[in-house]
Amino acid sequence: MFPRKKKNRAGIISVVVDKSHGGFKEVKSFGVAKTEEEVDRLYAKASEWVQQISVEHTRKIFGGSIGLMFYNHHTLF
Repeated sequence: MFPRKKKNRAGIISVVVDKSHGGFKEVKSFGVAKTEEEVDRLYAKASEWVQQISVEHTRKIFGGSIGLMFYNHHTLF
């Protein structure tokens, strides 16, 4: 899933979240905007919604908890 800006015939821009698998399927609409500032605000909101969906899905797969580990992959000589 990813956020997308779609320009309508009237010149208004819709911000939606699409899912693609050989074609586009609109999953959720975040509204329409006339100014670039409104578009940016809606796009940020849509991006945050996708990140939250991903986190919740990952949490469900791992039984409720997500761990994070950092490591250095450079070899020291």
